[in-house]
Amino acid sequence: MKYYNKFLLGAISLVAFASCADNNSLDFTPAVGKSDSLVKLSYLNNYDVLKKYVDRTANPNFKLGTGVDASDFSSKGTVYALTVGNFDEITAGNAMKYGSCVADNGNMDFGAVKKFVSTAKDADVSIFGHTLAWHSQQNNKYLNSLVPNSERYMHITTTSVGTKPNPWDWGITYNLDSPLEVGKSYTLSLSAKSSPGTTVWFWPSCSAGTMYLNPQFSVGTKWGVYSITFTPDKPIDKLSYEFGQLNGSLYLDNISLTKDGSSTNLIVNPNFDNNDISRYSKPSYLNFTYAIDGVIPTKILTDQEKKDTITWAMGNWIQGMMNACKGYVKAWDVVNEPLSGVDKDGDGFYDLQSATRGTVSDNDASANFYWQDYMGDLDYVRTAVADARKYFVESGGNASDLKLFINDYNLETFWDHNQKLISLISWIGKWEADGTTKIDGIGTQMHVSYNEDPIKQKSQEDAIVNMFKIMAATKKLVRISELDMGILDANGNKVLTPNVTDAQMKEQAAFYQFIVKAYFDNVPAAQRYGIAQWAQTDSPSTTGAWRANEPIGLWNGKYDRKRAYAGFADGLAGKVVYPAE
Repeated sequence: MKYYNKFLLGAISLVAFASCADNNSLDFTPAVGKSDSLVKLSYLNNYDVLKKYVDRTANPNFKLGTGVDASDFSSKGTVYALTVGNFDEITAGNAMKYGSCVADNGNMDFGAVKKFVSTAKDADVSIFGHTLAWHSQQNNKYLNSLVPNSERYMHITTTSVGTKPNPWDWGITYNLDSPLEVGKSYTLSLSAKSSPGTTVWFWPSCSAGTMYLNPQFSVGTKWGVYSITFTPDKPIDKLSYEFGQLNGSLYLDNISLTKDGSSTNLIVNPNFDNNDISRYSKPSYLNFTYAIDGVIPTKILTDQEKKDTITWAMGNWIQGMMNACKGYVKAWDVVNEPLSGVDKDGDGFYDLQSATRGTVSDNDASANFYWQDYMGDLDYVRTAVADARKYFVESGGNASDLKLFINDYNLETFWDHNQKLISLISWIGKWEADGTTKIDGIGTQMHVSYNEDPIKQKSQEDAIVNMFKIMAATKKLVRISELDMGILDANGNKVLTPNVTDAQMKEQAAFYQFIVKAYFDNVPAAQRYGIAQWAQTDSPSTTGAWRANEPIGLWNGKYDRKRAYAGFADGLAGKVVYPAE
């Protein structure tokens, strides 16, 4: 039987369903496998969908995965049909990362994640979660605001001993420029701590009366973030914070008021940077004082306070993500890319990436947020693992189903003799040394290139085989997490898609086959979690695209199968010799 190359016969019914959603006109011409002016590759017509090449009897738990844009998949169009037809599991490119879900004020929006999970569940496709803890694509503005080295803030101090009988016996009011709109949704968020702990009531008001909202904020002795969403039933022009139970000091900072999900803050001076206190007022008879930095000493958190605050932030994030997934996502990159490529302390193993210890560039240090710099090298990972296991169960998952991976890149490199992988395994031993932390598997990102220099290519192939053997020796699950492949000419230059030759495509296909087959040859069946092809199609030439204008996919930009498709399928099937067509 011949198979159509766009999505193949096994996916035609899915495409027909998907086309109702986006009205795409899909071309189901027979496979020609062409790349611009290259010869027709009719042998590609004879291949089945990729997932059919996995021996499920020998590999009952193996998952053939791919990376997708969550919104593209959820729209049930082209990407959806191609994905469901060929793969068992999907990984969102960005939608499940911290920076995609957490706003500048700390509010979390998991709408896209929930839609992605729902769509995958309906299609009976599993999701590999990517990622819970990482230094890149974080909301740096929000996280850095939690641990400022120096910042103004409001300090409220009672001047008489003991709490008052009523919340309103002590309070402070912020005066807005213009009234809030009745019937619209607003979210107030603020950072606060108190000594000792206390309760703060938030009661928006105006001349027409006060909104007595619940719940109140139970403010602890360490900095935390508190928020409430409300819909005014009056033209609110004052935001009142009442704290009649305070018996000591209350600190307020990072105050944000947004409307209907907008990022525009209606608070003029959320961090008191201009020492502006004129917008705040209190009844003259209330016996307490308030001031802004310049009178009160600068807020500098101790290292332990910073650790406690960031530990809370990580837990809050992981809890939110797990609640959004409701136990459906059973495998995760719990920590992504923790290792640097340098050994600063001379112990023979690469150190963790860090903005403070010289293991990353100055640009990376300023652009990213390194959780480990606040939580410590051990507790960073141990906390992420513990939070993931705790909140997975609380969100409805079965504890025994959850698999947590450490994912990193350059584990297959020949120039350091797999030293990064060896270092990662050493770190895993340290993280698990507490007897509680358990890391189930290792993910290897393989953003590789076929190298037309035969010596370098052979070294690369040997290092890949060695990587799989080293990973297998850990007895942990082994996953190729982000496989895609470019091409380097004999001088080490990237070959761009418009310039690729048919001979180079054959070389690429053979290398795809080599990698996939090497995985099955060197990783025992019980440890084979799966392989994820990261790029389905060749990369577009647009600025900012991943590996822009490189021929990294199994399909070209028109969703025609490439020789790489056959190489990948033959690797799954365990074939030794690549087809000579």
